[in-house]
Amino acid sequence: MKNYGKFADFARLRDFLTAALRQHLYNAAGRSEEEKRYRFEHCLRVAQIGRRVAEKENLDPQALELGCLLHDIGKWDAKIPVDHGRSGALTAAKLFAQADLPADLCEELAQGIAMHVDGRYNPRTDCAENEENTAGEKYRFFPKPPTACAVLIGECDDIDRFGTYRICDTLRYWNFLSLSTAKQILQIDSYLARLEQMRGKTRHSETTRQLWRENIDYQIGFFSRLRGEIG
Repeated sequence: MKNYGKFADFARLRDFLTAALRQHLYNAAGRSEEEKRYRFEHCLRVAQIGRRVAEKENLDPQALELGCLLHDIGKWDAKIPVDHGRSGALTAAKLFAQADLPADLCEELAQGIAMHVDGRYNPRTDCAENEENTAGEKYRFFPKPPTACAVLIGECDDIDRFGTYRICDTLRYWNFLSLSTAKQILQIDSYLARLEQMRGKTRHSETTRQLWRENIDYQIGFFSRLRGEIG
């Protein structure tokens, strides 16, 4: 990036967006402090992954970092969970505009955020709740195919979702220690089957492909070993 809008440098721009992200997530009603903390810290981790990927792939590391930073800002603003990328694109675009970032960059990053969940950068039109967020704002349509940077936002998100930290969160979500041994084994076996299925998921850069497989293989190794100890 060569243009930081109304900010003198990238650090100040990032601080502005990070503060806005935190405020938006932590002001959400009906969410626990644990949920808010996890979502915010997940966004920070994905931003770090984005910078690392962009540096390896000779893309703009600052642009990808910012897109990754705000990728989940709309997590709780969609009527259905799969649309939280599209709801987030609305909020992120407003913040990028407030920062006076170039219009083409705003569009690129908003599109990447919009499509990061299901790869669809334009909303479905078969049901009214697929077309707008909880505030009644219509989701955006993007006329052009996404750039490499936009596509990689979702892939960086996936990498963190299957990272080491997520193992702790997965076991907590299962309430693992309260399960009977038989149920623990069933839960692990089901998850291992899912991990094996997801290992070959399409990736659009060598770096995201490598990081993805490293994380999936790490999880497979962990849960296989856990299953062996239990069994």
